[in-house]
Amino acid sequence: MIPFDGKFAQNTSLPLAVAAYDSTRPPAGYVLNQTAFEILADVQDDDFKAQSSRSSASHQQMMQSMLHQPAQHQGAATSADVRALAANPQNLHFGWVCLDPQTVTVAIRGTELIHEWFDNFDFIPAPYGPVPGRGTVHQGFQLVYYSIRPSLVGLVRKYATGRVNLTLTGHSLGGALCALAAVDLMNDAAQNLAPVVYTWAEPRVGHGDFVSFYNSHINVCYRIVNVWDVVPHLPPDIADYEHEGNELDIDSGFSFDVVHNHVLATGYVPGMAKWNQQNP
Repeated sequence: MIPFDGKFAQNTSLPLAVAAYDSTRPPAGYVLNQTAFEILADVQDDDFKAQSSRSSASHQQMMQSMLHQPAQHQGAATSADVRALAANPQNLHFGWVCLDPQTVTVAIRGTELIHEWFDNFDFIPAPYGPVPGRGTVHQGFQLVYYSIRPSLVGLVRKYATGRVNLTLTGHSLGGALCALAAVDLMNDAAQNLAPVVYTWAEPRVGHGDFVSFYNSHINVCYRIVNVWDVVPHLPPDIADYEHEGNELDIDSGFSFDVVHNHVLATGYVPGMAKWNQQNP
């Protein structure tokens, strides 16, 4: 197993996870439509509509919540701050596909409207759709993934030629989407790329059958988890959901505020910096 790279996590993966939230500009060091391309939701796609028709009402509401994300990262750091955020009528931006000479990087956003995410949460599973017969996953996460799948797969397929690495990163529900995307891309658009997955505050995505398949195909996967964050404990293991890959625990310092412990600025930036100081 390739060891966890704390400097890569802090200096590369984490800034990209933050940048994924911003639809107004590409990540630092990348140029719009040259080395950075938007991952966009397509709610008119036939496969998405089929998934939506089979999804629960709460998961359809989760999808709508994801589309209400503010256009720029707001950095809300408390539950009160998040509830005060103005929802976007429709934000189809879900992150970026970024290109380096040897690497395709996928950065997928979560949602700053985490109270809506919690309000619409349940534990209903569904068969993993992109690669049939590979287990069951959370139905709501899969519905959101199908909204971005045409854009994401198309971009990776287009730009994978000549590159050897595939890096995926995302925060919160964006981390869950990375897990669903990694298996899908390896089966199709990125068959010849070596995947590296670093996620932040990722919830549990699938049941044991999906996790076993994932772990047998994705060799480098680290989930960075703030020990005070509740989101990585959802859905609960009592509902038979499991985590894939390897967990790396960090400690941002205790807070009673759920949002403070979960968001990148207060839950993960200081916690990752502290981890690197303790593990030079």
